[in-house]
Amino acid sequence: MTFPDTPRPALIFDMDGVIFDSEALVRRCWRLLAPEYGLPSDGLDAVFLATVGTTRVYTGEIMREQYGAQFPYEAFDRQVSRTFFSIARSEGIPVKPGARELLCWARQAGFRIGLASSTREAILRRELEHEQLYHLFDHTVGGDRIARSKPHPDIYETACREMGVRPQEAFAIEDSYNGIRAAAAAGMRPVMVPDLLPPTDEMRALCCAIFPDLAAFQAWLAASL
Repeated sequence: MTFPDTPRPALIFDMDGVIFDSEALVRRCWRLLAPEYGLPSDGLDAVFLATVGTTRVYTGEIMREQYGAQFPYEAFDRQVSRTFFSIARSEGIPVKPGARELLCWARQAGFRIGLASSTREAILRRELEHEQLYHLFDHTVGGDRIARSKPHPDIYETACREMGVRPQEAFAIEDSYNGIRAAAAAGMRPVMVPDLLPPTDEMRALCCAIFPDLAAFQAWLAASL
């Protein structure tokens, strides 16, 4: 694949698990709080992984399906959030290897750069500004602006529309199954850079490419110019 014409295809990134190594920290919080909420360790990771890439509302639906309609999800979610930010303040949230380099290079190379994250907009802006990355994005869309979470295509459709790009001319860079499904349903070119979830046959069928890390994706983009 080559990109002989200008402007370049747009690059629209997920944030957690792609820009920040944050999904592992969320899973750590779940494991810490599971005994307090009576969540069995057996199967906990499977439930957590099913929520990766979705909003808090959709996560609550998944947890109540698994643990019963009376599960106190709102209390659990608040405590996960408090624990997450407490650890983040003391330990930091690492930027994924190659993320800063890819964003800086892509901006210099003339790519339009967006972000479509299930994280609330105020939080994603705060986290990106803390790492001096926010200015590298032309546009951001947070999950609190979207009625339907990934795997529905709404957030990617919104990002493309607000950036003025056609979905088929935009890459969606994702780590989660739900994110890849959302991007594919929006008519984009999904690119998977796995984090906690390995590629599956479904992902290979939906993705235009899968890379082991962001540096490999950058090298592929550079070779395609």
